[in-house]
Amino acid sequence: MQASLEDLINGWQNGCPQSADELKARLYYHLKQVCHVHLEGYRNEIDSTYVLQHLPHTGSLLHQSLIELIPPQQSINHQTQFNTYLSVFIRNILRDEIRKFQTLKRTPNAEKIQQQNDQLKHQEDFLALDSALNHLEKNHPQKAQIFSQHYFLGLDTKVLAKQFKVSLATIYRELDAAKAFIKVRIQTN
Repeated sequence: MQASLEDLINGWQNGCPQSADELKARLYYHLKQVCHVHLEGYRNEIDSTYVLQHLPHTGSLLHQSLIELIPPQQSINHQTQFNTYLSVFIRNILRDEIRKFQTLKRTPNAEKIQQQNDQLKHQEDFLALDSALNHLEKNHPQKAQIFSQHYFLGLDTKVLAKQFKVSLATIYRELDAAKAFIKVRIQTN
């Protein structure tokens, strides 16, 4: 029987090398799957942005996020908190990649100008989403957590309902409210 995630985190924080190894392995494979689904979804949805075309594979995004992952200063007592950290890492890595590519010098030529304009629009859309999520987090933290874990970690609504100890209907209402808040925030900017 596998140890629970909370037991592994507690063992890792207490210096247990077996817990650390097990946690890293589970985290690696889970994040790899999430990143793969995320990148494939974006490739199919927006015909690849500049960022996605220049990430060789899922592993690039995953490895970058694992490098950023450091032991937390506070103890993690709940899976909700752990999932919140993971969704923030993925969101931050995507935002950082977009900003990095926005700062690169580009030498314009006739055929690349339209492509760059399209890519810039997608990058601006993600940064607008990120800004709206920051405002949602300040005003409605639970809605922001549910939205982020659903869209950035790919958690199912049933898993979220169990994790947040609320009904499935509440999860759907929170997601709908979060989407509406984000949409209004993006449209007003």
